[in-house]
Amino acid sequence: MENNRQITAQQLMKKLSEAMFYVNDLKLYLDTHPEDSRALRMFDEACKNSEACREAFEKRFYPLMACSSDCDKEWEWLVGVWPSQKMA
Repeated sequence: MENNRQITAQQLMKKLSEAMFYVNDLKLYLDTHPEDSRALRMFDEACKNSEACREAFEKRFYPLMACSSDCDKEWEWLVGVWPSQKMA
């Protein structure tokens, strides 16, 4: 992830979407090639990358999943952009 530069919610969401697309693409490949060890390593790395993207977004902006919400302080799930809303 880019640490030193200001990054917007839209840019981070795009990175997350790309990372998740790659994970799903590898998953589909592995469905038909389950013993491809190189693809398995790529899948593992892609999963770690998508998780890092999600965590970076949630740390900086708002939770993307209800279980990611920090419920110790207050219920934050309603904070942020809803899927039906356009990200600015």
